[in-house]
Amino acid sequence: MYYKFSNTASKSILKKTLGRTFKYPDLYQKKVIVNGFEEEVIPIVSMAESELITPAIWGILPEGYQEDWSVFQNICNTLNVPLESMDSNLWYAKSLLARRCLIPVTGFFTSYLSNGVVYPFYVTRTTGLPFCLAGIYTVLEDGFVSCAIITCSANEVIRKVHNLGQQMPMVLNEQLHSAWLQENVEMDEIKEIINAPHDYKMISYPIARAFYNNNISYDSMLEPVYYDNIPTGILKYKS
Repeated sequence: MYYKFSNTASKSILKKTLGRTFKYPDLYQKKVIVNGFEEEVIPIVSMAESELITPAIWGILPEGYQEDWSVFQNICNTLNVPLESMDSNLWYAKSLLARRCLIPVTGFFTSYLSNGVVYPFYVTRTTGLPFCLAGIYTVLEDGFVSCAIITCSANEVIRKVHNLGQQMPMVLNEQLHSAWLQENVEMDEIKEIINAPHDYKMISYPIARAFYNNNISYDSMLEPVYYDNIPTGILKYKS
């Protein structure tokens, strides 16, 4: 389960990186830690408004849902959904065909278990610039949008710093952004996009264990902290 990510990009950096403007610029706030267990509003680029950066609630809800966000998330946590479930008849699976989105972040987190202690790792681009995760979304009756991050099988490098699960967020190569948002695309074409090489130079390193405290977030939390008996080198890879 990936329930936190980081988005420290300024409005100007996010606009430049994505090549799009904000629909509601006053709603955007950069955050060291975006905590999905809270009702977070995050920026996305949706198929419906592919030329804009728009707000969405993180934690996808069924279309027509009328109760509180927290009620649904306490029953069925949908911050992220596994790619394998998209071939099922689950209610959100149809969004892969008609409601795909880009979710810009500046980094995500993994967890490494060693000698009974869990350590957090931060995964980001070597440049520090934003990159996009693949997502799906729904539109609620009031017109607001809810979304989820798609996860896929963790690659070999991620597994070196994430031994508490087999999944990782699906990172989309910049060259695939337009294809991901294209309308009237058949499932076979979507699978081609999903299986295309995702060429990003990334780094990964351990950070302070205070990360696991949901009530703590500070600017230096993303700085490296090294521990004994866990991977200490910065891992560079192409995802």
